[in-house]
Amino acid sequence: MRFLGINGSSRKDGLSNKLLQIASEEFSSLGHDFEVLHLVDYRIEFCRGCVSEDMSLCSPEKCYEIGDDFEKIASKMIASHGIIFSTPVYWYAPSARLWSLIERMTSLENTPRKYLEGKPVGVVAAAGEDGAQSAITSLIVPLIHMGMLVLPFGMTYYSGKEEDPETLRYIKRMVRNMIFAAGKLQGYSWWENKGG
Repeated sequence: MRFLGINGSSRKDGLSNKLLQIASEEFSSLGHDFEVLHLVDYRIEFCRGCVSEDMSLCSPEKCYEIGDDFEKIASKMIASHGIIFSTPVYWYAPSARLWSLIERMTSLENTPRKYLEGKPVGVVAAAGEDGAQSAITSLIVPLIHMGMLVLPFGMTYYSGKEEDPETLRYIKRMVRNMIFAAGKLQGYSWWENKGG
């Protein structure tokens, strides 16, 4: 199976990526592919809020813009079996870079076909200070509303100040639970309440 990691940091070599690399090693050891996207490499325009004007204006096809890379990211998310979002914590919140992507992802669920429905998702945060739980929670709420499946033990954080074996265990557990859920739930429609 193919899984995706999305690094919401402006730094490719920071703690957010370090957490994704731990996940990558675990996916690889279990025989699965894991690709990391660094949002800093992509241009993502701000959401225009079309859904508030007319829901029919908010769809993937209408959200793809010339010169914008959202379509590239969206196609990778749709093709994946599960996604881990990793973010630094800025003022008790996820990065603006990642939040812009979350807002644009509205177009993927605002259609009869819920493109992200049922995909297992994990959220990890790199927090030098307090605020990790606040940042994680603010991400989880829209992901659930988009139909994604936040698993038990599907979130953790790391301060980076010292080696933290508990964070390592949580990420490995998250990876194993994502693989299990993706295998068991493929094709099941939570929206229609029926199997594929």
